[in-house]
Amino acid sequence: MYELWGKIEMARMRGVGLLAIVGLVVGVSACRSAAPASSADVAELHRQAQAALARWDAAAAKAAAGGSGFVLVGESTLMVGDDWGPNIDGGNAKMAWGAGLFVAASPLPSEAPPDGSVEWQDGTSHAVPVISAQQALTDMKAAGVSRCPDCTPLQITGARLTTATFQSSRGPAQAPAWEFSLKDTDVKLDQIAVEGQFTGPPVWDPVTQPWVGPPVQSATVDASGMTLTVTVVGAPDPGDKPCGVDYTAEAVESDSAIVVIVYEHRNAIPAACSDVGAFRTAQVTLAKPLGNRVLIDLRAEPISVTATH
Repeated sequence: MYELWGKIEMARMRGVGLLAIVGLVVGVSACRSAAPASSADVAELHRQAQAALARWDAAAAKAAAGGSGFVLVGESTLMVGDDWGPNIDGGNAKMAWGAGLFVAASPLPSEAPPDGSVEWQDGTSHAVPVISAQQALTDMKAAGVSRCPDCTPLQITGARLTTATFQSSRGPAQAPAWEFSLKDTDVKLDQIAVEGQFTGPPVWDPVTQPWVGPPVQSATVDASGMTLTVTVVGAPDPGDKPCGVDYTAEAVESDSAIVVIVYEHRNAIPAACSDVGAFRTAQVTLAKPLGNRVLIDLRAEPISVTATH
């Protein structure tokens, strides 16, 4: 496996791209041909895919997620501006943000504003309930995933309702957001303001992980809704070249979600191979059109799918 695969993640700073330096050489290794997936490996992958689909289906049913058609992919808070400025410690600010350390300089509105809408690039839209600024701040605090006991909390000096581009299971979408102003900096934070936005069940790591190709980063679906083209980070060259790899994909489907498993087929000739990452694609034909179903991975995390026309 290429080391870079584990370092690639969806950029959750809306409008989403991949935060990766593709083509960066991270080392040189003796490239050995990987054994094809055995029938036992494939059976275990199918079991894990079915387990992920069952978890997604149960969570979606419980949340009645189909109402707005909006499934958030990635982080719920966006940074507006890229320079904290001279009046604030940018290192502390980033760590405080990551730890969910915020204080409001004055009470924020607790009343929910009128409904808003989510609008996708294909022109479709859905009305959605909007949360209050106070609730958005509570959500932003709860999203902190790290600890920083020595950090100085960021002070919120104001909030205004706006829209921002968030990544969804159906690609980029304009959605309601509360934009928070911060003391001593021009940087602002946009927090998703859609009530009850669905992100799927809690992340779960499969107990066992057999041989498997690179994880799906994003995907597109054709106009028919039947063909998914998934993007992975893998070997730069195809399998007919030294160190090359070909990729095939298989879909495991339910009524509300799809798992795509990517298999790699390496060139069998031993060679000294650089661990270079490149964007590669693989296509898979679905049993029925994608529709409002969501693409997820083996951990039941949603993956962005953009429609092509």
